[in-house]
Amino acid sequence: ARPSMVVTFMSSAVFAPITAARRLRVIQRHFQPAIRWGRSTSMMRQIPVRNLATAALASIASAASAYDSESNALAQGMATCANEDAPVWRQFLDKSIEKEKGDPTSKFLTLATVKGSEPRARTVVFRGFLDDEKNPNILKFITDLRSEKIGEIDANAKAEAMWYFLDTREQFRIRGHLEYVSKDETDPQKIKWREIQWKALSDSARQSYGWPPPGTDRDKNANDEADFFKPVASMAPSPNFVLLLMVPHTVDHLRLREKPQIRCVHERNAEGWKWRRVNP
Repeated sequence: ARPSMVVTFMSSAVFAPITAARRLRVIQRHFQPAIRWGRSTSMMRQIPVRNLATAALASIASAASAYDSESNALAQGMATCANEDAPVWRQFLDKSIEKEKGDPTSKFLTLATVKGSEPRARTVVFRGFLDDEKNPNILKFITDLRSEKIGEIDANAKAEAMWYFLDTREQFRIRGHLEYVSKDETDPQKIKWREIQWKALSDSARQSYGWPPPGTDRDKNANDEADFFKPVASMAPSPNFVLLLMVPHTVDHLRLREKPQIRCVHERNAEGWKWRRVNP
């Protein structure tokens, strides 16, 4: 019954509902003295391991209970969050984005639109939130004016985005409607947003807007070098470049790491964002 075995037992039995990072912090704060104590061979000869484990388990269980209370308080606090600048789902999403910012693929999500009576889904890259004081929770994407999704949005602007974070094990299903800012835009503010987003793109991304129309058949004799590697002639936005905006009204947030899993549905109405907990 080595001390390391005791640590393994307690971390698996008591900390099951706690995230890995929090688990480590709690162990360091509450259990390190017991570990140092247990490693002393003279102490181990004088004090039975059973007593050491019992005392340490009580300390760790107390810490785990405190953490559960903290989580419950946060969950209950969601009901009173009416701050449009930071609804609770956005706080959780921002934390997941920050935690996984080192992984470029964490910016990839699935965006689904509707064509007739059928769904259409594709992977898109999250380009941040729109810098809009009236609604700072609008998600930004980019697309080609010639793509099929533009016609789909014109016919039915309803859409859903599904975003999963591997590290935090959180899923966000974001429902709302899509708007887009194209070369035909007349609103000065929207024109500025489009220009800013264009300048933020890499050269290769800007280059793609000079490619042949997406989704069209390709001639077997077509010249790939000429079609796909044209240099970008100007920093002005390509006429094919579109800033795509998603205005959310419902966010279904699932926290898979929790035991039991926690699922909350956040809905926006005239008074702001409200939430309710549902079965996962």
